[in-house]
Amino acid sequence: MHIQWSPLSSRNMPLRPHTRSVPITSYVSQQNFKRSVSARSLGQRTQAGHTNRWQLPGALGSDLLGQAQVQRAEKFGNKSSDRKNNSADPMALHWHEDATSCPQSPLPRLVHPLSASRRTRLCKDATWSSKLDTPEERFYVLSRRVVHNAKPDAVLECLGVRWELHCSIMSSSDTLFELYTNSKRQREVELQERAVIGKGSRVSSSACGRGLVYGKWLLSGPLTLRLHVKDASINKEALSFALRTLYDPAERPDEWGEAVLSTAALLGMSNLFQKCLKEMLTLISSSTVCSFHQVSCKLKETFLQRACERWLELFLVTELSFHIKLKDLPFDLLLKTLRSPRLFASNEYEVLRAVLYWLYLKLNPLRETLPAHSIIIHFFSRETAVFLEQPQGQKYITIFQALRMHGITEWQHLQELQNIRVLPESWLLSILSNHYHTLYSGGDMVVTDFSKQAIRFGMMFHREEECCTQTISLCGFYFLLQAAKMGESDTYIFSIERLRHWDPAVSQSSIVSRPYCMRPDRSMCYQITVQSFANGKWQEHTSGPVNQEFGLCKRRCKSKPFQIEGLFPPILVTFALAFPF
Repeated sequence: MHIQWSPLSSRNMPLRPHTRSVPITSYVSQQNFKRSVSARSLGQRTQAGHTNRWQLPGALGSDLLGQAQVQRAEKFGNKSSDRKNNSADPMALHWHEDATSCPQSPLPRLVHPLSASRRTRLCKDATWSSKLDTPEERFYVLSRRVVHNAKPDAVLECLGVRWELHCSIMSSSDTLFELYTNSKRQREVELQERAVIGKGSRVSSSACGRGLVYGKWLLSGPLTLRLHVKDASINKEALSFALRTLYDPAERPDEWGEAVLSTAALLGMSNLFQKCLKEMLTLISSSTVCSFHQVSCKLKETFLQRACERWLELFLVTELSFHIKLKDLPFDLLLKTLRSPRLFASNEYEVLRAVLYWLYLKLNPLRETLPAHSIIIHFFSRETAVFLEQPQGQKYITIFQALRMHGITEWQHLQELQNIRVLPESWLLSILSNHYHTLYSGGDMVVTDFSKQAIRFGMMFHREEECCTQTISLCGFYFLLQAAKMGESDTYIFSIERLRHWDPAVSQSSIVSRPYCMRPDRSMCYQITVQSFANGKWQEHTSGPVNQEFGLCKRRCKSKPFQIEGLFPPILVTFALAFPF
């Protein structure tokens, strides 16, 4: 390789007598290639690392300092973009046009190697984009900023990535602290054994020199911690966030959920675990309740589990039954919710409707959208055989046994119940015959367990409402269910009033299409249950079973007011009614 001095570089150099320019020839260059470097190529300044020094366009195998600075530039390229370099031209912050690829350092890497696409981009431009693409990069930049680029004490190998850690933050993770302590103790034992062997024997430096150098580096560099992950819910994003919180507790994930909670449990980070639980409690909704309940059962977190089950008691019928996530509701959890005395629904038919939607999604698991009600009715009506009598449907019998189908009294709902080929003929015969005998006997019902046989009617009291009423018809008797707020206070009154068939609250269509009982007095057992959210949890207020005889005169047609203080909307009110003998 012939090197020619540039006129620019020798302009200020003093001339020496009896000297002349002599071409310098390199032996290695003569063997590989012969190329003259132009003055333009030699006059270009390139940047390596955080320095700005004169650098040849080609990569020299002996230039260990330059290779180390290139490696450092790859690590800190994201920070380097924010720095101002006053001594170099911004247009020159790229690799030389003659260099086709970044030089690879022969030193062992302490971090995971960058991908080929990222390395190519670094070669073209040393300034990184402000947006970090991968979880590894987000962790690396944050950790380096917090520790001021200090050397790592350990390298965690997990999920195919090498995460550089520092001993100052490992005390917040029981798992990492244990791994670090055990690895450090093992290294100390190996060092002691090597010291004993070194004193008792001599090793040829020519034969084992490289092995000793590598072993010395291995026993003096960062500790290697290996953590195996068996939980499929743990991903790189959740692991990156958990490790970032060790350096900056103010970090927040893209989504609180199963991945973060499982990662916190794996790493033994109790603070993050409790914080994630607290956040998940506030995020229970139709889209998260099933997954949250699943992870609570897996990690045996009874508090989160009870919160999910409590949410289902309130919103299974009113919210989850209208969401596609209904298909993720497990069989046992649905059965437990249906049997709960605190289940809220506007009427018993809505509970049946929710079960039919759930059953349809279980039989059609590939559906990604919730179908229309007519599609579900057609799906169950097209079969000639009864579904619950087939081998496929026998396991769902307990689900339908938990329904209070004797409370479905509307004619169109009973007609729909006969059209769908789900219930056995014996079940339909029992339901219809009980309706007939109840109407024939003036409303008398066979009630053995009020908590399981009472017919439920519910209504939701919203913030902007001052009064909420609902007119119901039950076995020829009409009642007005009322919920009213007292002025500007947080006190509410709930009551039941019997209506005459000519009362304005009873619509004309109801009088024509529904039966009306002329019985002047009707003994009724009722219970009013009020559920509202206060002090961070759902509270329940109940009147307990109350027996009262309702007449047609004013002084006997109303129930005793049930008054509650300290309620805040939304308020869910359930009226459970039964007509005993």
